[in-house]
Amino acid sequence: MTALKIAEAWTVQFPMVKHASEIGWTVLTREEAEARRRGTSSMLFTDVLEDKLREFNPWLTEDQARAIVESIESLPPTIEGNREVLRWLRGERQWRDESENRDRPVQVVDFQSPSTNAMHVTWEWRIEPLARAKGNRADVIFVLNGIPVAIVEHKNPKDSDALTRGIKQLRRYEIETPELLAQPQLYNVTHLIGYWYGVTWNATRRNIAKWKHTEDEEYRAAVQAFFEPTDFLRTLQHWILFYVEDGETKKSVLREHQRGAVDKIISRCADPSKNRGLIWHTQGSGKTFTLLTAAQQILEDKARFNNGTVILVVDRTELEGQLKEWVERLLGEMQENDIPVRRANSKQDLQDIFNSDFRGLVVSMIHKFEEINKNSSDRDNIFVFIDEAHRSVAADLGSYLMAAVPNATIIGFTGTPVGSSKDGSGSFEIFGSQDEDGYLDRYSIMESVTDETTLPIKYMLAPSSMRMATEDLDEQFFALADQEEITDVEELNRVLDRAVGLRAFLSADDRIEKVAKFVAEHFKENVLPLGYKSFLVAVDRETCAKYKKALDQHLPPEWSEVVYSKNPTDIVDRPAVAELQLSDEREKEVRRQFKKPEEEPKILIVTDKLLTGYDAPVLYAMYLDKPMRDHVLLQSISRVNRPYIDDENVRKRVGLVVDFVGILKQLNKALQFDSEAVAGALEDLDVFMVDLHEKITAAADYLRVDGGATADAQLESLVYGRFLTPEARKQFFEDYKDIESLWEILSPSAELRDHIKTYKRLSQLYAAVRNAYSQTSSFLADLEHKTRRLVEETAVQDGLGSFSKVVTFDVEALESLRSEDGPDEGKVYNLMRGLRKEMDDDPAAAVVMQGLMERTQRIIQKLEERKINGLAAMDELAVLAAQKSEAKKLAQASGLSGAGFAVYWVLDQDKSVKLAGVDPMSAAKEIEGVLAKFPNWRENADEKRQLRRNLYKPLLVVGTQERALVIERVMQVLERAA
Repeated sequence: MTALKIAEAWTVQFPMVKHASEIGWTVLTREEAEARRRGTSSMLFTDVLEDKLREFNPWLTEDQARAIVESIESLPPTIEGNREVLRWLRGERQWRDESENRDRPVQVVDFQSPSTNAMHVTWEWRIEPLARAKGNRADVIFVLNGIPVAIVEHKNPKDSDALTRGIKQLRRYEIETPELLAQPQLYNVTHLIGYWYGVTWNATRRNIAKWKHTEDEEYRAAVQAFFEPTDFLRTLQHWILFYVEDGETKKSVLREHQRGAVDKIISRCADPSKNRGLIWHTQGSGKTFTLLTAAQQILEDKARFNNGTVILVVDRTELEGQLKEWVERLLGEMQENDIPVRRANSKQDLQDIFNSDFRGLVVSMIHKFEEINKNSSDRDNIFVFIDEAHRSVAADLGSYLMAAVPNATIIGFTGTPVGSSKDGSGSFEIFGSQDEDGYLDRYSIMESVTDETTLPIKYMLAPSSMRMATEDLDEQFFALADQEEITDVEELNRVLDRAVGLRAFLSADDRIEKVAKFVAEHFKENVLPLGYKSFLVAVDRETCAKYKKALDQHLPPEWSEVVYSKNPTDIVDRPAVAELQLSDEREKEVRRQFKKPEEEPKILIVTDKLLTGYDAPVLYAMYLDKPMRDHVLLQSISRVNRPYIDDENVRKRVGLVVDFVGILKQLNKALQFDSEAVAGALEDLDVFMVDLHEKITAAADYLRVDGGATADAQLESLVYGRFLTPEARKQFFEDYKDIESLWEILSPSAELRDHIKTYKRLSQLYAAVRNAYSQTSSFLADLEHKTRRLVEETAVQDGLGSFSKVVTFDVEALESLRSEDGPDEGKVYNLMRGLRKEMDDDPAAAVVMQGLMERTQRIIQKLEERKINGLAAMDELAVLAAQKSEAKKLAQASGLSGAGFAVYWVLDQDKSVKLAGVDPMSAAKEIEGVLAKFPNWRENADEKRQLRRNLYKPLLVVGTQERALVIERVMQVLERAA
């Protein structure tokens, strides 16, 4: 391949490759990479990996190095196999050193000296596993010491939904060719303007983040910041986590705010002059992973921290239970890596841990520090990480803890702001006194929303007939709550126990019936069509039981379930509560099922459990019928702020709170924090309605057409006139999607009545434009749930189907189209779709027609740039159609099969073959004869190797290096065409 072609690939197709080469990654062409990995059925550069294993581990024999390579290569293409690959990369796996008769860690990567590693980048990485009929191709792959570590999907910068399509594509790889993701740990999705990253095997909208590591927003800077060798190796070594949630292995990568916090925590723990710190990372932004990662890094760096101890403190049994699955795997892996782990199961157990001078990780609940001996350990390399610090050190428990370990470094973690000002908060005094603004690190609500780590939360007030009067709420809740700090649900419940009148109002039978009916109707109209789920939060357990029976009158009983705490006396004192209580196993099952959109229940009725720590991205609406404030309110409503994208790539835009108490009517009383801390935490849904009115009125301009034409002609003139250029389409798509997201949230509503006709026409226009310029044939494009229902009933009769018409790409069809009514531009796109369909239906023919498709796309590009008109484009396509016809005649005359003719086509276009004097037709016929001798080559690896060897004979006169490349191309053609 010439330097010109490489440069063209760098600067036009994949500028990422060029940017990566500037920071130390070695570029391989597609052909070179395929030769290194021995074709398209393998993923590893086995020779590179073997060489590095021998270099980093001189005690390994050649056979042992090869055996390790085979072990890595044979790992299953699953998330568990992917985890094992990462363990090899991190040096956590061992092999037998026969000379010393012991197991030794195997180093695969040199994390200390990045330049000693072999770091390659290549493009158009195709995988065609022997056991699968279908292959896939990654745009760019980064390879570390012979192991692929990152996969990149590039999208057209003119597309407005690049991120969604990139995620969908990665999820498709998991299903169709999981081998492509067997080793890569990270992925990027980029379209030169935006740059996102995430982890393989967990490609969801929630788990992808925008890379914002540099102030410079240029694409080159983003690429080079992400793949800078030292930082990239740190990501592999430290920032990727595997964990277990609801019995399933999952994977995550720390985002930039988490990485920054971990580095600050590590620095503070190593600072002899400071021993306190406060981390506020808002609810839903991954605080727990930040905490666990910092703990692991301290314990792994035994030299720097003198074989220290990390004490992870949680504040109650339920929270420990919710953390259990997440930390269980981490604890096991720490133990495998020679880090001792202990759980403090009692106060005496905790005392014994101190008395024995234990080194490693300790997990304890805060109440076990009660009456622990003063000065139990005076070591200064004890590091105490306190989760939910705003409440964990309440009363005397914090005093016991600090007296027990007087020289320890204590870091508090919280998901909510800790007070109205740093001077007035006990948490600031305990943890924040050594930092100027009270925080060692903070990640606010608005930062999280801006980064799309969490979603904005909108609220609406239920009808006034169901809400408590403002003056009564002031007297019976705010006045009582002002007398003490409320940091958790238990404290809130103690306040509500005294609010007898308020509880009587909220639990009255006639009101329960009204609220239940409203909730049922609202859920069916506003939540169910979106595919999401809801919480109903009642004032106490008795009221939860009442709501369950009331909801069952309006919704299928299996749609709802109650989840609340148990009390041994319930069977006698509260039989209605006891009747609905779930067993531990059933509660676990309900928690798991609720997170899955296709399973039931759809509504959870709760009052104490699940309001903190429970993470269900599919949760969209919270029906709030329990007075709350400050930390409890913010933590509870944050259950709805998790990003989510469904199987149809429809994205959850906001979380919704429907207030049946009236608590949010007085936000200044409900959230008594600094205004900066809670800015953007909650907004009235009415703001959205105003926004929708303005945007849909402005967008009506898109519908203005010549009134003299028929409806079909008007639509066609819009589609192929106003939206011919990609820039015009992109702007319209963005404007429409803004409106659609608002409509999905707000409909049905009486206030939308006057906009229904306009919105439906805009949606039809959107579907028509999307399909007119697409290569597929779905006339509903990517409309969201409610909009799809609005449009699909009349889509065909309104003429939308004509914009996804598929015609055969040949001379006859083209001439027939010329005589039809309608714009020539539309006919061009219909022909292009026909060519794409033919290529999809006939893989062998696709090899021949690929060049035609590329030239067709260049014609369309000229059309969109208005360098030619529709008539001229049709004339140019007529030339291509004639060439296709000639190729078809040649194929028929040759007597070759489809695969054989595809081989001929590739050989005929290869200059090295012709220069060597090889007749492409004769060689293709000989190759077809060879192919017949190995009928099972796709399923049988041995036959495939024999087939490859037999391909050399027809091409012996071609130069050695060129022949190897030609054979690789022939094998690709055969694999695609079979």
